[in-house]
Amino acid sequence: MSRDDPEFFDNTADLFVVRTDFRFKGDWEGLVEARVLKMPDLADQRSGALVVVSRYVNPHLKVGVGYNFTDFSDDLTDLDYDHRGVFFNILGTK
Repeated sequence: MSRDDPEFFDNTADLFVVRTDFRFKGDWEGLVEARVLKMPDLADQRSGALVVVSRYVNPHLKVGVGYNFTDFSDDLTDLDYDHRGVFFNILGTK
């Protein structure tokens, strides 16, 4: 595929996520997700979890570290299945 002559196709994959966030010790937050990726065209289904612990550095900046226990991405076009592992997260607001 190329950008000059893009070829579009249907993607029947579905990503289901159940998520809970919680705050503890004032400036700390936790996040837990259960994930299921269904791919009917490939007759495949994968599932797993993701966890994150974050801390507010100030009212406008939050940093965190997490672990993806699944091997798939929430980008449904990325089918490499190599996304398991540690990640860092930085979130800023005005």
